[in-house]
Amino acid sequence: MLTLYNKTNIYYEIKGNKNEITIIFLHGFMESLEIFKKISNFLSEKYKVILMDFPGHGKSTFLEKKIFSMEKSAEIVKYLLEKEKIEKAVFVGHSMGGYVALALAEKNPEVFLGLCLLHSTASSDTFERKKNRIRSIQLITENYPLFVSTSINKLLNPNKFNLLQKEFNFLKKIAISTSVGSVLSFLRGMLIRKDRRFLLKKTKFPKLYIIGIYDLILDAKKICDESKNGYKSNFINIPTGHMGPLENPNKIIKILENFIFYCIMK
Repeated sequence: MLTLYNKTNIYYEIKGNKNEITIIFLHGFMESLEIFKKISNFLSEKYKVILMDFPGHGKSTFLEKKIFSMEKSAEIVKYLLEKEKIEKAVFVGHSMGGYVALALAEKNPEVFLGLCLLHSTASSDTFERKKNRIRSIQLITENYPLFVSTSINKLLNPNKFNLLQKEFNFLKKIAISTSVGSVLSFLRGMLIRKDRRFLLKKTKFPKLYIIGIYDLILDAKKICDESKNGYKSNFINIPTGHMGPLENPNKIIKILENFIFYCIMK
């Protein structure tokens, strides 16, 4: 399905209509809705599932902006909710998708039945992380294919990297097809994003962190500690890197099934 948003074509898909409960998946940086394919196909047998491609990612056209903030991305998600007349949903945000979901939750907490932060965090970038992003911007302008390969190398479980070549090639294909302008714009948006850990206590809906214990992007211990400071906030460790939806989708499915049930019954 293709819809128009501020002269930008935003591609999204709706699967399943058997239940009034809606699950919304938000992908990460240099990804697309395709990373949730197996998970969404399974959950759509029980629920309505909505997936979207952020501007310049997947099948969505990029709106030329120097900085695409998490707040601007959240506005697109809100627009989609209004267009499809979705009053409440369970949100699953992978990495950058979690940052966007939190930006949405700050202004529109009433639309959340629950939030799963899948390999994501409510914290802003550390000083070191910001420096890394600035270096990445330089590398992208000089050698985008090298940036893609270097970045994806860090996403998968390093202990099983040789067994995850199919997943590596899948991620690389998606990343290479992502607009370079979009990559730069969203990278700058993540660089300046605000710290939203205060929302963990302020919001009343259930929150779940799914944490990869072999994640090279986010420190598992720090994310565990972060999750303990929230209201109705829990965490689950899984034996993956940063890409649980591809490394172990069956595990993610089981966890989400239980979390969605909890959100509905709370």
